[in-house]
Amino acid sequence: MRLARFAAISLIAMTTTLAHPGFAQPQQAVPASSNPLLGDWIDQPQGVPPYGQINAAHYQPALEVALQEARQEINALSRVRSRPTFENTIEGLERSGQKLSRINSAFSTVSSADATPEIQAVEQAIVPLLTQFNSEKMLNPELFARIAAVHRDQAEFDLTPEQARLLNDTYEDFVRAGAALTPEQRAQVAAINTEMANLQVEFGQKLLADQRAGSVILSEAEVAGLPADQKAAAAQAAQAAGEQGYLIAATRPAIEPFLTVATDRAARERVFRAFDNRGANENANNTSAIIKRMLELRLQRANLLGSETHAEFTLQDSMAKTPEAAMDLLMQIYRPALARAREEQADLAVLAQADGIDRIEPWDWRFYSEKVRQERFSLEESELKQYFPLDGMLAAMMETTERLYGIKFVERPDLPAYADGVRAWEIQEADATPIGLFFGDFFARDTKRPGAWMNAMRSQSGLLGNLPIVVNNTNYTRPGPGERALISLDDAETLFHEFGHALHGLFSDVRYPSQSGTSVSRDFVELPSQLHEHWISEPSILRAHAKNAAGEPIPEAMLQSLLESRTFNQGYLTVQQISSAILDMRLHLMTDVPASFDPIAWETEQLAALEVPEAIGMRHRLPHFSHIFAGGYSAGYYAYSWAETMDADAYKAFEEAGDVFDPATAARLRTEILSRGNSRDPAESYIAFRGRLPTPDALLENRGLN
Repeated sequence: MRLARFAAISLIAMTTTLAHPGFAQPQQAVPASSNPLLGDWIDQPQGVPPYGQINAAHYQPALEVALQEARQEINALSRVRSRPTFENTIEGLERSGQKLSRINSAFSTVSSADATPEIQAVEQAIVPLLTQFNSEKMLNPELFARIAAVHRDQAEFDLTPEQARLLNDTYEDFVRAGAALTPEQRAQVAAINTEMANLQVEFGQKLLADQRAGSVILSEAEVAGLPADQKAAAAQAAQAAGEQGYLIAATRPAIEPFLTVATDRAARERVFRAFDNRGANENANNTSAIIKRMLELRLQRANLLGSETHAEFTLQDSMAKTPEAAMDLLMQIYRPALARAREEQADLAVLAQADGIDRIEPWDWRFYSEKVRQERFSLEESELKQYFPLDGMLAAMMETTERLYGIKFVERPDLPAYADGVRAWEIQEADATPIGLFFGDFFARDTKRPGAWMNAMRSQSGLLGNLPIVVNNTNYTRPGPGERALISLDDAETLFHEFGHALHGLFSDVRYPSQSGTSVSRDFVELPSQLHEHWISEPSILRAHAKNAAGEPIPEAMLQSLLESRTFNQGYLTVQQISSAILDMRLHLMTDVPASFDPIAWETEQLAALEVPEAIGMRHRLPHFSHIFAGGYSAGYYAYSWAETMDADAYKAFEEAGDVFDPATAARLRTEILSRGNSRDPAESYIAFRGRLPTPDALLENRGLN
């Protein structure tokens, strides 16, 4: 489904936290006259929330004021006496709720990245209010009648292609939300939406709580094998938590480096299990009951709206169109990946047997895979990371983007940020014309949700005269005192990936906010991000920015080995990703949720049927699969692979031009894809850029699986 169509007032896709007993309650509301969120910042050219003046007590009263105003605007639109037209109905809808959208975006940015107990308590109070308003709006019979009239009579209006698409999408969005149902059915849909919103937030809260509880404290002996920078960061994390020893957080950027180099097998097992069992532990944070209930509600809603399954309902509004098409692509990738993974496992077993280990376990794979890589490519992860400082990779990202699109990054330390360490830049054209603002929040904190993501504080819109403001979040480990922040090549790919999303928002050049930037189907939105990843492997970029603490560039032999190893271990990585996507799709193809349904037992059965080796498993187990239970990717995780068929093929356009920084190809990419948002069909946009649609061949070649 499209990412932001009429969902700006919903916290469902953004938030992952919810207050529970023992959390702080919302602070006493402050008068509107002294509430900085109700000031004039929204109408300013910069439009950055005044975070330096905002505290948790300001959000709920500001959102309640904005909700009242938005409700009045929708009621006024619904009761216009004149004949429904595109201007007084569709454009009116686009103009409505702007204060609510902006204040909610300001809050959502904080609630996902710095969810203190006070912010969580506010979230608990406002999510039901926002969900109720969303349902009122999308299920308003008078408003829908006007939209339906414009849709019916559209041939009588002189609409541009962009306007015609907006009209048709708006009509379909309201239909898919249940606006065409009977009053009783609309009430059912509204109740389902409210319960699902609360469950999604509760899922995220339980996951964050279990992640915190999953931090592992290790002794000096248990961190044997860790390089000095990792040990220093782990020691600092333990000290910050009031502990002695070394703390390994239950986050991917923390555990994967540990599992790669730690020589103590028992310690690797402890760390892996703490991460892998998030949401599956027998404690108050177990997510199984939430998963079961969410599946029931999604299926009920799909049935009410005329679909047999949630997957069928979701994919109607996608490039894939049907679950069958998505599953067909997934299996085309999965089969060769599984064959390659079995070969990789056999290689690991040889080394493990030399250490007296007869069975490769999940906590062994990365450790022995690193040994195979060292042997095959003369690469050692701890040595390689010395050439990947975060600041250097940021510079690499900026140079890449500047060379492709001719833009400039101007750091803006004067702009207010919502947390310590958040940095801001103004993005400009070569002639210094502002494009938008970019905020980067790169380090993990206890109050930040797991993973990496992009969100918009403000979407571009010609109608409203808004330039975009976008945010990238990652969860890199904060370095110890006086140490450089070192990241892996995979982390650097994530940095480039998220900035690809940011470019999609920054380069948006459309009239209507609902069509802006990343407001596209799930299986198209990952194209710009995954395409941008390719340039982190460009030798000229790495030679310029991959440098050690002495400022020495990465040795040429190491660079060449690194490039040669890019498809190493791809069987393992691909099986992890594709198995997650397959289970997501199968889960949402269920036509009935049995009363005895156990998500963990079901997951085990499905992985066995797919013959996924236990040493590999899924990238995201169901108990902590926040993409599909606390975000918007339910029946949509396949989108990463669907988009990869395009990004691998799209990068070939640069290679075929003879220069991966070819300005003409980059300009065409910006014009035909990055600037278009959802103003036209994504397939049309891709064909306009590439001349045709892609096949999986380039994807398999990109992963070395052909």
